[in-house]
Amino acid sequence: MNNIFLKNNLSIIQKITLSGLFIALITILQKVVAINYISIVPFVRVSFGGCALLIFASVFLGPWYGLLIGAASDILGYFIFDPKTMGFFPQITAIYTLMGLVSYFFFVLVRFIKNKKVMIITEYSVFTLLFIGITLFITLSESVTLYSSTYVLELWQKITIPIIIFLLFSLLIILNYFMDKYFSKKSDDRIYFNVYQISFACFLIEVIVMILFGTLMKGFAFGFQTYPAILITQIIVAFFNIPLNTFIISYIMRLTKRFYPCQNEVEK
Repeated sequence: MNNIFLKNNLSIIQKITLSGLFIALITILQKVVAINYISIVPFVRVSFGGCALLIFASVFLGPWYGLLIGAASDILGYFIFDPKTMGFFPQITAIYTLMGLVSYFFFVLVRFIKNKKVMIITEYSVFTLLFIGITLFITLSESVTLYSSTYVLELWQKITIPIIIFLLFSLLIILNYFMDKYFSKKSDDRIYFNVYQISFACFLIEVIVMILFGTLMKGFAFGFQTYPAILITQIIVAFFNIPLNTFIISYIMRLTKRFYPCQNEVEK
């Protein structure tokens, strides 16, 4: 009978120690090595590896460790790195707490999806619809509201934003293809996931946790008049996050493969 849960050979002490290391690394990547506040859109963050490490920590250590790491890294980052004039928003912490919890279960889910075409068609179709939706919104809207201020959308912005999204979408497709070619040559029976499974899991996390739940939480925090602007920016960031997170997680999984039992041992 297949064991649906992901297992490794780490002891409790090792997991606790690694949790502390993950918290420190994620805090630095999320707050220091990151673009924390894009322009005037609040709390839309581009992190160069922070989310990838949080997702991997959840898969590697388990969902409850992931939950604690997600919450602790955001709270610690606020008290150490955020300006003291900025208030604490538990809604933002809730986003990373949820990411740390559910990432494990998304990877359990995609482990059973063997057909690459299903994952590719689903992921790329959703992003095509998002691209069309944003393009229509940007083209048809004359302005966007942030807080109590209204900003006029200039013609160059209506042209540039869809082009940027299209380029990021194209980059996502190209990188997934070449990463799959690269990592498939280094396959091992201790590795559970191929590149398209990891990409699809990261896609689910971005859509459900960051775009749907995350934008809702930011709407509660900053007012729903900011919702369209934050939603659009969060979708654009997702096109960047997915290939980056896919590469980092794929690479780290291969570095840590010795901690996993062999596939035939797991499925007994």
